[in-house]
This record gives sequence, structure tokens and C-alpha cells, in this order.
Amino acid sequence: MALSVITGLIVLGILLILVEIFFTPGFIIGLVGSAIVVVGLVNTYSEYGYASGNITLIGVLIFLGTVIVLAFKNGIWNRFAIADVIDGKANNIDKLTINVGDVGETISAIRPAGSAIIGGQKMEVHTEGSLLLAKEAIVVTKILNNKIYVEKTN
Repeated sequence: MALSVITGLIVLGILLILVEIFFTPGFIIGLVGSAIVVVGLVNTYSEYGYASGNITLIGVLIFLGTVIVLAFKNGIWNRFAIADVIDGKANNIDKLTINVGDVGETISAIRPAGSAIIGGQKMEVHTEGSLLLAKEAIVVTKILNNKIYVEKTN
């Protein structure tokens, strides 16, 4: 193979690897790029000997490593990362002022879990198997393992 064809294969393979890293999710384009680079390197070894093959291999590895390190340092990876933060909280029973016997009202249907307002605080509540509709009056029957159990008031 001519030197220009080998060089073209290696450059195309590197471009495909970089496209895989920075633009497209998945595995296929990077795999194809890697295969093309390997074909170029094998042809370099067979046509020009071990010295040229080793120099080309080291050059490819240094180039790819440098590009990836610079991309991480410059924050290009942040464009692809999700920056959303989950700020929801679970019921923290120690901080709640809810006690057995407190009354409230369901916000959603309880089947057997749902939302309710008890003592002016919105929280997740559970029943022991019964189904409750929204806007029903409820009473706290027990608090166990960070779960508030309720039932319909009479």
C-alpha cells in the first residue's frame, strides 16, 4: 500500500474515534474507526518495517491521548453531561411533627401509597391494603420504618 493510503486510513480512523467520543453515543463508529486504524498500522508494519510501525503507533496513541486529555481539561465533556440535580426529599420522620391520631386529607388516590396533607405538611402515606380516593379525610394509624400509615376516618 502507498504511504498516502496508509496515512489516509489512520487519519480516517482517528476521526471516526473522535466522532464517537465527542458526538455520537454508542459503540459502532468508534469500533469501525479503531479497526481502520489497526488496518493502517498493520500495513505500516508490513510495508515499512517495525521501526516505522512503532513510530506510527506511538504517534497515534500520543495524539489520541492528548486530544482526549485536552477535551476533558477544557470542559468539552460538560456539554454532554446531565447537570440536573434531584432536590426531592424522602419523609424524614424525626423532623416531622406527625403523630398517631393526627388527621389530614388525601391529595391523590392511595393505592396503597399516595400523597396526603397532614398537619399542613405534604407527604407520602400508605394504607394497609385499602384503597382511598383523593380528597378523603384520613387519620394516621401508625408510623413504622419511615412510613406513615393512614386509614379513612369515619
